[in-house]
Amino acid sequence: MSELSGKMNKSLKDRIISLKERIVTRTTIAILRPFNRHRMVDLDHVKLDPDNPVVFLGNHAEIYGPIASALCFPVPVRFWVISKMMFKKKDVRAYLYENTFSKKTYLPIFVRKLLAWYLGWLSVNVMNALRAIAVYRDSPMKLRQTLRESVEALEQGENLMIFPEHPEGKYVKGGISELSPGFVMLAEAWWKKTGKKMRMMPVFANREKRTFTFGEEIVYEPENGYAAEQERILEEAYLQLTELSER
Repeated sequence: MSELSGKMNKSLKDRIISLKERIVTRTTIAILRPFNRHRMVDLDHVKLDPDNPVVFLGNHAEIYGPIASALCFPVPVRFWVISKMMFKKKDVRAYLYENTFSKKTYLPIFVRKLLAWYLGWLSVNVMNALRAIAVYRDSPMKLRQTLRESVEALEQGENLMIFPEHPEGKYVKGGISELSPGFVMLAEAWWKKTGKKMRMMPVFANREKRTFTFGEEIVYEPENGYAAEQERILEEAYLQLTELSER
């Protein structure tokens, strides 16, 4: 009885938090979306299939890519988001300041800290309301949780958006930084769980032109072996994103 009561209380708590996050998120999107209209280029490349959803591979452009995608992306997606951007507001603020605002030296320090404080609060609410999937870069054990939740989302017919760049230093604004190979592990996990070949599609958010440009599908081919596929997919994704950034 106590266990059932505990589950009910947790469910109620989750609904209350979800309502708050939903209100914050909808209000934020309603305010910002009119100022972030984007033109879609080659959107017809996207072939939606609830039995085998698409995993989009987007660019960061510092924080522009994720924000533009959250506001304007034309396909419903679940985002992969680094765990440091999702849970404790204090940790999110510290992460934002260290990785983004500390580098904006043209702004006074108090403005940078204020922006990190506000966006940290906003990020926790929005990322959870969007049901983002937490990515644990520094914990191989917790990475299994990311893969498991991602496979479950794909099984439910949900498309994903991953930002695979992992630069040394800061993200480039107009091009593509080095790609991290971690997302290819999802393709292998999806294959092992369902026998389906994961479909990936590079997409580039252009800050200057205000466009999303869609590339060509990249399909995971497990018969080639994981190591060979990881190398091939990383190379093809990088080349496509680079080409898309120049269009």
